[in-house]
Amino acid sequence: MTQGRRIRFGVLLASAMCAILSTPALASDPVTRVLTTADLPESIAIDHKGATYISFPFASEVVKFAPGGSLSTVATFPSFPLGVRLDDAGNVFVAVVGSGIWKVPATGGSAFLVKGGPGLWNGLAFDHRGNLYVSDSGGGTIWRLDKHGDFAIWSDSSLLKGTTGAGPCGLVHPAVPSFGPLGANGIAFNKHGDMLAANTDFGEIIRIPTNPDGSAGTATVFSGPTCNLWGADGVSMDNADNLYVAANSKGQIDRVDPAGHVAVLASGGPFSFPSDIAFGTGRGDRKDIFISNFAAFPTSSGAPGELEMNVGIPGRPIG
Repeated sequence: MTQGRRIRFGVLLASAMCAILSTPALASDPVTRVLTTADLPESIAIDHKGATYISFPFASEVVKFAPGGSLSTVATFPSFPLGVRLDDAGNVFVAVVGSGIWKVPATGGSAFLVKGGPGLWNGLAFDHRGNLYVSDSGGGTIWRLDKHGDFAIWSDSSLLKGTTGAGPCGLVHPAVPSFGPLGANGIAFNKHGDMLAANTDFGEIIRIPTNPDGSAGTATVFSGPTCNLWGADGVSMDNADNLYVAANSKGQIDRVDPAGHVAVLASGGPFSFPSDIAFGTGRGDRKDIFISNFAAFPTSSGAPGELEMNVGIPGRPIG
């Protein structure tokens, strides 16, 4: 742990311990259930037509849920699929643990491995140039797959590393005994081209500016550490540059404003280890976030599946 982190943890630890002992259920708007699933859904993405793509790690598959329809399998994988994102053309990209980045062509056909390698591949995001980024949560790094097919570490800042020790709530993240440290997780870009990366174990959002040549600038702590961001997992941006965070081990949804201030939008049931967020794309859905309720390490009695809530601001739906 860096000295800066030790100082912030010392200041926050006492109040954080009280916060985790009692988290009230709250929501600015009603939370509705879209779908209940037998398998545990980890990541979620929505295409231009309103179809939802969901990863089921323990079933080794990604499925599609068309509005008013049923689940259909899009692709199966050799290991756990986690992050799912789409490009503007509708191609589906999937981060598969221990395997690499896979692509499901929008035009049809089988999924194929784009770039492979060992890693706890997790969050995915595109920049405005069309480069694809993926977090390695175990290694605490961000990799870039550029438009020419080159795949390399983009940032390996120490702020992206996880820990096997206690986080800002005074507890070890429940996934650490199974998967080890969990650092960089969900990633997204703001309007300035800065990457915002969730650090799961430390309950932080890390900001990484993009240099003019496309390389990573110096990483800094944008928000946290705070108990409200403990378990920060999948993220999504709205058009006002607010970042929405699924804080899995807190069982809640947070909004981080452009100044780094955190507001809890909803917590408690029906949320149970929520793991990712996507904005709707259909008419009447642009201000709604859709949430994968993973329930892998239950934080309530909420069933696994997909949840929906209105946040009042249109989102950036694709990517």
